[in-house]
Amino acid sequence: MFEKEERMLKEMNKSAEVSTEAVSDEALDAAVRSGMRRGRRHRRLRARLVSFSAVMVTVAAALLLAVWGGDEGGLKPKEQMAAQGPYPPLTGFDFGEDITLNTANKYGMIQPVNQSVTKGDYTVTVNGVLVGSQRMDVFYTVTTENPADLKRVVLKHPGSSDPLPYSVSSSGGNKLAPGVLHRSQLDVQTNEDTPLPQELTFSFILAPYSTNTVYESSAENEQVIDINVSIDVQTARKYLTTIPINKMLQIEKQRFYLKEAVLSPAGIVVKANIPSSNTMKVSGLWGVYLETVVNGEKIRLNSDSAFLPGAGGGDMTYFFESNILEKPESIMLKADGFQAVDPSTMQLVVDTEKGKVIRSPDGDIQFGEYTKHMLTLEYEERADRHMGSVSIEPEFVDGEGNKHMINEDAGGVNSSSHSSSDTGISRITQYIYLKPQEYPQPLTFTLSSYPGVMEQAFEVPIQ
Repeated sequence: MFEKEERMLKEMNKSAEVSTEAVSDEALDAAVRSGMRRGRRHRRLRARLVSFSAVMVTVAAALLLAVWGGDEGGLKPKEQMAAQGPYPPLTGFDFGEDITLNTANKYGMIQPVNQSVTKGDYTVTVNGVLVGSQRMDVFYTVTTENPADLKRVVLKHPGSSDPLPYSVSSSGGNKLAPGVLHRSQLDVQTNEDTPLPQELTFSFILAPYSTNTVYESSAENEQVIDINVSIDVQTARKYLTTIPINKMLQIEKQRFYLKEAVLSPAGIVVKANIPSSNTMKVSGLWGVYLETVVNGEKIRLNSDSAFLPGAGGGDMTYFFESNILEKPESIMLKADGFQAVDPSTMQLVVDTEKGKVIRSPDGDIQFGEYTKHMLTLEYEERADRHMGSVSIEPEFVDGEGNKHMINEDAGGVNSSSHSSSDTGISRITQYIYLKPQEYPQPLTFTLSSYPGVMEQAFEVPIQ
């Protein structure tokens, strides 16, 4: 049930890339030393010795074996439950101008982990996590002795091989150079029906670098590194607040319902519903953001991602930045209208053999290339034409009417963007992975969202 949300989220994340600036050698050394000093958190046994009788010695020995679970492979401490925050600030990571991360770190909400595992050429360290409502940021480092790719990161229950149905995106790049400490961040989003558990296993899947598999999510000779982490969900819950909104927005006959906002240090979640009775294809709010007031100063909190509704409307979720730890005097949701298009135009027809786009909603999508069953399409986003997400349904139809599914195992649908500060234009490249076979032409894809706007300003108070 969650594949659609994950695919939509990945597409909306294309403009939310995080750049990491260089960190001084001194800062890197300090971070490494700090991680080595902390290591794995062990359970400490405090005892007050009142006698040294043979009975007490025997009991103490039994207790020691029970705590340390002695086995032939050596003494191994039992896992310790996550300590509760606030915590000391996380060091060694540059948060740039990220409002959420800087505020959370200032107030000690990033839980230190500092768990490391080495396998073969690779060493992975989970340094810290920030947990909130339907969201978690994970900060980690990777080193390798040879050129490598971080192919993917999967979250699981400890001892399970089944991945949890979360959306996981990474910043900081996946190509790993040898002898370099790579610092990166995972952004994890969850459906409200699949909350984060207290115990998690992070599976980092790495492989030797190869030009043949650089764009693939899997490769030969993969190495899986599992790191078990205890999440401090109790501290996260202390700072979580749910505020009902219950506000229906309307433009002409099209409607959009705001249900509630959930405030947490890791982000502000706004839940909404798009009525199925709309005659236009309404896919969200246009120009939406939150405006908070802190000490009389207005601060803008942007939405960097969302779970979009299905083709016929339904529930959707916005993920906004957060500065709630600064105790804002007010929080206001603002938007410039609805993202809405005529549903009869939501088809994309492509001939991969002739190398051209036959039909798109406005004729602006251009053919890139079709190589090794990967189709690339290109288009421009301009401020004057209402930039917005282009989302493609996983099912498509070939020239003979046969239905097929996009190859999610190879990468599904994702995109990249190149922006020009001089022109204000972003060049978007959409990557669509198809399963290896011959397809009768042309191929018809259904678009679940496309740039188009009904303009009207809205202001909705949240707090």
